[in-house]
Amino acid sequence: MNDDARSASEPGRPYIFLQGRRVAWLDLWLFTPLALPYFSEIYITILKFAHFQLGLAGGFPGFAPLHWVFINTTGILAVLWACIRLRYPVRDFALADAYARIVVAAVLVFWIWQGATPLLTLFVATEIGGALYVVWPRKAV
Repeated sequence: MNDDARSASEPGRPYIFLQGRRVAWLDLWLFTPLALPYFSEIYITILKFAHFQLGLAGGFPGFAPLHWVFINTTGILAVLWACIRLRYPVRDFALADAYARIVVAAVLVFWIWQGATPLLTLFVATEIGGALYVVWPRKAV
């Protein structure tokens, strides 16, 4: 029996693999632009525009080539991880993703506290929301 069937057939276990797949699709949609050099610049420009239009405090610096390397690398890793979770929607991967989302949210809060744009609060909310969506217990349908 594969992991999907086992996790779905065990009584009392939430259907984590389905929620994990849904969050993986969302990640794939959101992070693919960050994996691609010219699209990542558009993505960041939109965030910078929103930051200034909303009159938010905190900094939004210009980006040097090294910044873009890390943005694109992070985007590539996020897309790869989303593809793995789509291909192998097992409970352990979904739980690992949920725990990682909490850590990412904590890092984002740290940088907001250090003076980064408060616009990152939206990403904190999506990270925590994604983690809760995957692990929140549900009744079997």
